[in-house]
Amino acid sequence: MRLSSSKDSATDAIEVFTPDELLGIGTGEDILVVDDNELNLIAVEAALAPLGKRLVLVQSGVEALSRLLDGDFALIILDVAMPGMSGLETAALIRARERNRSTPIIFITGLSGQDQVVLDGYEVGGFDFLVKPVRPEILRAKVRVFLQLQERTRQLQQKVLDLRGSQEQVVEQEVEAKRQQLEATLLEQRLNELADLDRRKDDFLAILGHELRNPLQALHMAVEVLRVQRDEQTTARVHRLIEHRVRDLGRLVEDLLDVSRSATGLYREPVSLHYVIGQALDNCRASLGARSLEVDASTPEAFVIGDSVRLVQIFAHLLENAIKHTADNGTIKIAVSADEVVLISVIDDGRGIPAELLPRVFDSFVRERASKDGAGGLGLRLALVKRMVELHGGSIRAASAGDGLGSRFDIELPRAPQPPRQVVSDAARPTGLRIVVCDDAADIRELVAATLREEGHVVTVAATGEAAIRAIVDEQPDAAFLDLALPDLDGFAVAREVRARLGTNAPRLVAVSGYGEASDRSTAIEAGFDAHLVKPTTLRQLVDALPTEPRPRPGQ
Repeated sequence: MRLSSSKDSATDAIEVFTPDELLGIGTGEDILVVDDNELNLIAVEAALAPLGKRLVLVQSGVEALSRLLDGDFALIILDVAMPGMSGLETAALIRARERNRSTPIIFITGLSGQDQVVLDGYEVGGFDFLVKPVRPEILRAKVRVFLQLQERTRQLQQKVLDLRGSQEQVVEQEVEAKRQQLEATLLEQRLNELADLDRRKDDFLAILGHELRNPLQALHMAVEVLRVQRDEQTTARVHRLIEHRVRDLGRLVEDLLDVSRSATGLYREPVSLHYVIGQALDNCRASLGARSLEVDASTPEAFVIGDSVRLVQIFAHLLENAIKHTADNGTIKIAVSADEVVLISVIDDGRGIPAELLPRVFDSFVRERASKDGAGGLGLRLALVKRMVELHGGSIRAASAGDGLGSRFDIELPRAPQPPRQVVSDAARPTGLRIVVCDDAADIRELVAATLREEGHVVTVAATGEAAIRAIVDEQPDAAFLDLALPDLDGFAVAREVRARLGTNAPRLVAVSGYGEASDRSTAIEAGFDAHLVKPTTLRQLVDALPTEPRPRPGQ
C-alpha cells in the first residue's frame, strides 16, 4: 500500500507496511516503552498491566537502541517529542536494522495529531498513532490487537511449518516408494542378467572343455604313437599333427586372454598395414597351406593409428575365420583403400553366413556349425575383433549373400597423419649379429637361441638377470632379448642397470613377456627397452625386432 505525500508533491510516495509484511513480526515477547517523561512511563505501565506482559521502560532514543541490541520486542511504544533524539529519528534508526525492520511501532504524540507529524511517522515505519492524553483502555485495546496479531502470526507460521513438514514427509515417502520400485526393477533386471550370464557361462565352459579335450586327446595319442612307431613317414605325420594341435591350443589361450586384454588401453602409434597384414598372414601360414587356399593381398600401402599387436590379432582372427569356412582350394582376398579413413576388406568365397546368424555374428559365444576339420572355436573371436576395432576408434560390419556365397568383413580405421618407421625387408637384414638371450625357462631360452643361430647370428644365453647384465656389459652385443619375469632381477631392473652402465653404448633391448597389455609395453619402454614382444613369439617377430646393422666395435 502506498499513500501520496503532501510534503513534496503528489507523486512522492510513503511506504506503509501491508498485511503480508506483518507476517514477519513478533520475534520478541516484551514491550519496549520509550518516553522522556517518567510520569508518562508510569501511566503506560499502569494501562498495560492487565495484559500480563513485561514492560521495558526507557527515557531516551539512545537507551531504546541499546535495549534493541540486547534482544527483540513484540511491540515498541515511542514518544514523538523527546529531547536530543526525537521519536521519529529513533524509529528511522530502528528500521535501519534488518532484524527490527518489521517490529510494530505505536507513536504517542502531544501535537494534536498534526497531519505532517502523522505522515512523517508513517514514513519512518510507524504502525499507529495515539494523541496525548491517551485513554488507558484505548492504549490497552490497540496493544492487545498487536499482541493477538503476533500470536496468530506465530500460529500461522507454525501451521505453515507443520504443513511444509507434512508435505516434505509425503514427498519423501513418494520418493522412497519410487526408489524402492526402481531398485526392485533394477534388481529383477540384474538377476535376469546374472541368470543369463550364468547360462552363458555354463555353455562357455562346456564349449571350452570340448575344445580343449580335442587337441589334448590328439596330443596324447601322438605321444603314444611316437613311443611305439619309428618309421619316418609316421613320425612326420605325427609331428604335423602336434604342430597343428599346439597351434589350436595357442589360439584358445589367446582367445581367453583377449577377453581381458580387449578391455585395457592400447599402445597407439603409426602402423603400416603391409606389416600388420604380413604378420597376420605369417600367423595363418600353416592353416592356409593345409587347405591349399589362395590369398590375394596385393594392396596399396596405407598407415593407421593403432596398436600393432592388437591389429595383427584382428586380421589374424578374420583370416582364421575365413580359412575355417572356405573349402579347399578356395580364395581369400584382402583389399585396402585409403581416403579420410582406411577401409580393409577380408573377402572369401566360402560357405557364407546364414541370414539368421548375420545380425548376431559379432555377439559372444555365437558359433556356427563346426568347420570341416572339426574346429568349432569358443565363439569369441568375432566379438573380440569388434571390440578391438572399436577401441581403435574404428568400425566393422559383416555381409554375406547367404549359404555357399562367401562372406565379407569390412573394417574402417583412422588413417595415420604420417607413416611409421619402415620395417626393413628380410633381404636387407644383416647376419652375424651378437645377441644375448635371457629367459629362466631353459627350453624357451635354448630354442630361441637355436633359432637365431640358424639365422646366422652369434648367441649367448643367460638364465638370470644378474647373468644377463654381466653378459651384456662384458660382450656389448648388438641386441638382447630379455624375459621380464626373472627369478632374481626382473627384466625392467636389468634394462635400467644396462642403460645406467653403458649409456649410449647399450645394445638394442627387446622385452619378451607373457604380459601383453598396453600398460606393460609402456612400462617396458619407460624402463629402457626399445621394443616389446608378447609370448609366444614367431621367428619373424624376433627378426623384425633386431637392429638393422651391427654396432661398431671398439677399435673399428
